[in-house]
Amino acid sequence: MPDLQQAIQTFFEGCKRIAEAHRQANYPRNPAPEWKLQELQKRFRIVNGSGVHCFIDKATGDVLKAETWARPAKHARGNVFDEHNGLAKMGPYGPAYLR
Repeated sequence: MPDLQQAIQTFFEGCKRIAEAHRQANYPRNPAPEWKLQELQKRFRIVNGSGVHCFIDKATGDVLKAETWARPAKHARGNVFDEHNGLAKMGPYGPAYLR
């Protein structure tokens, strides 16, 4: 199994890259928000400005959409160990809704 910390770090950088490209294309005058990677007990929380971008489960590497500040939604939107590093369904505001 690949290193979780390394996979999460590349996922985090990918999320920032996707959001920054969207900001530059659509809102170039807006300042770039501050990004944070916070380690919680069971998962990591990625914060973009003042909102939660997504969660990552520590046990499985699943990427989870935020339901609230402290809780993720139920179903995984990707995994940091998959071929796309969990970024296949990632948009500038977080993971895609399930369809």
